[in-house]
Amino acid sequence: MEYISYNSCLTEQSAQIESLILSRDQRKAYGFPVQIKSQVYVQPCQYSSRELFYTEYDTTRVCSRCQTVFEVEQDGYQRIWGDSPVCQVANHGMYNFHIHTQQSVEVLKTFQRAPKEDQWNHFMSRKLFALDVESVYTSHGQAVGRVTVVDQYGNVALDCFVKPKEMVYDYVTQYSGLTPEHLEYATETVESVRDKIFQFINRRSILVGHALNGDLKNLGIVHSEVIDTSVIFSNNGRRPSLRDLASRYLNWSIQNSANGHCSYEDSIASLNLVYFASENPHLLSPDFQKCSLSY
Repeated sequence: MEYISYNSCLTEQSAQIESLILSRDQRKAYGFPVQIKSQVYVQPCQYSSRELFYTEYDTTRVCSRCQTVFEVEQDGYQRIWGDSPVCQVANHGMYNFHIHTQQSVEVLKTFQRAPKEDQWNHFMSRKLFALDVESVYTSHGQAVGRVTVVDQYGNVALDCFVKPKEMVYDYVTQYSGLTPEHLEYATETVESVRDKIFQFINRRSILVGHALNGDLKNLGIVHSEVIDTSVIFSNNGRRPSLRDLASRYLNWSIQNSANGHCSYEDSIASLNLVYFASENPHLLSPDFQKCSLSY
């Protein structure tokens, strides 16, 4: 991979980079966690499942693979009944369990924001951090398996495996790059990882990612300063894949390994796409072309 000159972009294109930050309305429309007064909301959007959360006594879930509505135990546990297939997807085989991404609506009460800017952390303000999360599927739904954050120079600020609280049913290695060996001795939790992230960002730091709304939702983070490469490069309502963007604009080949995706590779790609975007605003979604021209 040939990296873009970070120093050049940061000094010469800072105004253009600022113009790529999503507005509050854009964050709401694209399914980012948004705080309104004391409540956190996540609005369903066309790019995500409309069944984002379930209530206390709701025991129905919607499979992310086959779209079947299925039942779980009262505590959310999905029981596996032998080897009989219950989930079938064309060209993807048959499974004796379903997968889903829904969370308890109660989890919204645990979402947190980064520390406010103060005399001790002001140097973090307006710094870029690219974030990527890889997930697995457990007996209770989707769970975080790995989190990577790189700073604006491409240096690793955080890269750790996360131990799911429930039994893993599917590591989805072809997408996550995760295997049982990766998580066997993991000790981090979503809460501990979030605390570590908050040690090097504040509320005015800029988080970068691709489909970042899902990553922040899974980490329980509400953040207003975000740049999402799937949004700024969207075209006619379609959000391009990170793989396609990296190939087209960076001449990089990513996410093509038999071992699955790599959260470090993906976060670096997102960061470099932001720098590319700041220098090539004419290639962006019309909304962001207008913003760039105003600077």
